[in-house]
Amino acid sequence: MLQAMALRLWLAHFTLTGGSSLSPPRWRRLATGSIRPAGWLQTQMQLQAAALTSHLPLFWDNVRNTSWLGGNADNVGGIHESTPYWLNGAVPLALQLQDEALLQTVEKYIEGILDRQTQEGWLGPDTDRTDFWSRYPFLMAMVQYHEALPGGPRRKRIEEAALGFFSAMRRRLEGGVPLTVWSSFRTHDLIWTIHYFLDVLQESAEPSVLRDLAAFAARLHSQGFDWTGLWYNASSFAKEAVVNTSMQTHGVNNAQAVKSGVVWSRQSGNTPAGWAETWLAWEQLQRYHGQPNGAFSADEHLAGRMPSRGTELCVVVESMWSLALASQLAPGDEEAVLALDALESLAFNALPGSLSEDLWSHPYLQFANSYEAVSNEPDHIWGHDGDQSAMYGLAPNYECCTSNFHQGYPKFAGSLFFEDVGRQQLISAVWAPSVVNATVGRAHVELRTSYPFDSSVEYWIRNDEPFTLKVRIPKFLRTSTSTYFVRLDGHTVKAEETAGFLHFSIPAAAQRLAVKIDFVMAPSVQRSEAQGVSVYFGPLLLALDLKEQWQLVQRYAFNAADWNTTAALAWRLAMPHSPRLGTPRLSMPGPRPMASSDCPVALEATLLTVPPRAWPIQHGAPGPVNGTCRAGEQVQRTFLAYGCTSIRISALPVAEEEPLIV
Repeated sequence: MLQAMALRLWLAHFTLTGGSSLSPPRWRRLATGSIRPAGWLQTQMQLQAAALTSHLPLFWDNVRNTSWLGGNADNVGGIHESTPYWLNGAVPLALQLQDEALLQTVEKYIEGILDRQTQEGWLGPDTDRTDFWSRYPFLMAMVQYHEALPGGPRRKRIEEAALGFFSAMRRRLEGGVPLTVWSSFRTHDLIWTIHYFLDVLQESAEPSVLRDLAAFAARLHSQGFDWTGLWYNASSFAKEAVVNTSMQTHGVNNAQAVKSGVVWSRQSGNTPAGWAETWLAWEQLQRYHGQPNGAFSADEHLAGRMPSRGTELCVVVESMWSLALASQLAPGDEEAVLALDALESLAFNALPGSLSEDLWSHPYLQFANSYEAVSNEPDHIWGHDGDQSAMYGLAPNYECCTSNFHQGYPKFAGSLFFEDVGRQQLISAVWAPSVVNATVGRAHVELRTSYPFDSSVEYWIRNDEPFTLKVRIPKFLRTSTSTYFVRLDGHTVKAEETAGFLHFSIPAAAQRLAVKIDFVMAPSVQRSEAQGVSVYFGPLLLALDLKEQWQLVQRYAFNAADWNTTAALAWRLAMPHSPRLGTPRLSMPGPRPMASSDCPVALEATLLTVPPRAWPIQHGAPGPVNGTCRAGEQVQRTFLAYGCTSIRISALPVAEEEPLIV
């Protein structure tokens, strides 16, 4: 281990000998606020803004009475992460929705925190000199706020505050304060922020300032945990549910670590090697802990592939951010589409599957298979969290998800498009209704669609200069049997996919040029040795409708509450060897796009009942679904989009034999 540390220190020093500039990212992120949600995505984000995102500062002590502004809350175990987590999502949400009230609130918090910056340069409460971690999400919030500001004193103030903090932290490390636990295992979140300011200050700062920043990032990389060498590429990597826990088995640490390879590659200059590290991390997590909803199981710690083991909400949103960066910083299109496929799956399945339909409550853990989510489950299947972890509520089990989930939708919306300035390309990375004002082509593009609840997308384009529109084709359409049709201004054109993308040359001064792609989505069944069978419709995982019953447990301020959720319909059902699926019923997303009572996607199927002895309960949850099971009579049941369910069965056993028809 000491030899590995010495090698990392040498490599970090070697990285700096070439100067302080970074390798440019292959794609450029658009400034926060340049991409705005539309359609169902705008509705979903407006629900979020009107619910907890705007109300936490009014009643939840960890934000309302935060230690970041001199209060005595937001201090759990010496960590002060709630307010930074909240700002990391509230800032982009306010900017993308142009929500003036929310924007005024986050500006008050940011300005108040900057007003309290110490002479040393320290930001936030200083109760533990080793708690560097709590600053990382605050600095990411400042990056997003800085992107949206025009040049001027407010933008300059953020630059000076960030430099002041980097200097203060560097002096602490040089003085012997260690980089420990959370700060060490999540180092590359901070390195990403340092790289942002290195880019921004490249033309205006003194060369010595830039060299110091690069040296600081190198020190962090060398002192941070070596995720590839000591975990993902090591024989000790967990290949089943963890019993003996450590910081590297922690689910959220792993979700954040996925980005480490691509982030550091900008400074190492070795983009392929950085991508290889990032994708090794994601593949290991999926191979041994992957779930049908696109996430990996981590009920605090890595938990294997059983569909009844949970995934923490923080794991979902941090995985999404890591994958968005992986796509942006990938060495080529072939690699970028892999990360975007994974991001799409999380955004359309695991993220809404972690939130109530009104976005006022959430569970700490979601499950691919569950038949109840109640407030007190002493005999629970998850391994490392408390009795309330499955309950939908304000802050079940632990406070982190209450403040951290806010980044999920805004950072997803901010990753719908990227730019390749050198090639004058606008990259449409994931389909979702949105509007973008791009630098390339000086283009204004509206993406009109209800995808993933519809089988058509349209780009309406106005631009001043020529550019290329580069459109990613989703994974389910990149097969030999897939069908899609392309029209350019109403005329059918032949468009060939290259490495997962279609390319359209957009001429100068287009006023209302339209690119339309129609495609076919059909239900499909995927089988897994460890997880039985799951039904998909395009990118959507489908789940059995259990006719959820919600019972109030405790009410807080406004509409925040804790709930018990139980099933009114039987959950023990198996898939016949030859699946019998109906035709999906599609409808426009309503005022609550993820409501189970008004789900935009429903599918009838013929299933087989399973006796309790053939699919037993295991610690208050459905038992394993690997292998086949004895089944009984036929029943007609409805599948809904996974994100429209709060409890569900999305991984079914296969019937051992077809029932006798009498």
